[in-house]
Amino acid sequence: MPLPGRIDIDQSVVIQLRDGNRRAFSNLFSRYNQKLYFFALGYLKSEKEAEEIVQETFIKLWERRSDLNPELSIHSYIFKIAFNYIRKRMLRMVRENELRHELAKELTDFDDHTSNTLNYHFLLEQINHLIVQLPARQKQILELRKLEELTSKEIAETLGLSLKTVEAHLTASLRFLKEKLRSEELNDLLLFALTFKKKI
Repeated sequence: MPLPGRIDIDQSVVIQLRDGNRRAFSNLFSRYNQKLYFFALGYLKSEKEAEEIVQETFIKLWERRSDLNPELSIHSYIFKIAFNYIRKRMLRMVRENELRHELAKELTDFDDHTSNTLNYHFLLEQINHLIVQLPARQKQILELRKLEELTSKEIAETLGLSLKTVEAHLTASLRFLKEKLRSEELNDLLLFALTFKKKI
């Protein structure tokens, strides 16, 4: 049950924030930033991502300040914004994992029968490492195609590029991943992983 006068205090702060009062904004940040941090950390298990959730939440709060309703709970509103960002990140993590599995099947000879073995998990980590090495534009286009499931035409329109350029970037990124995954060095590492598993 809220303390006497708490609702009036919150309403006053929200009204001030709605009018662009930066002190009111700082007041809310001081009150909620730690709570939001641990809230996000509980879901994402990453200190860096939890900090980013806090920043994104308060940026959104400031951007939407003119839409605030003093009659509604600012506490609930702030945590709703945070949870929406958390949910988006968790969904992206699921999609990124699906992307690694898809590329493993598309670019190598591994299949579902090996999905629970050490060498397959090792391969997934290598794919993730290689994706990070892609040039920024290639990585962006690959993720839009595989994670967001946009067509090449939609990617071209979104990024203001020609269809031919988008397809060239996709081809180059997949060629890079395929060549690296089939390199002698990676094959040796996979063999090591298999050998290590047999000794456990």
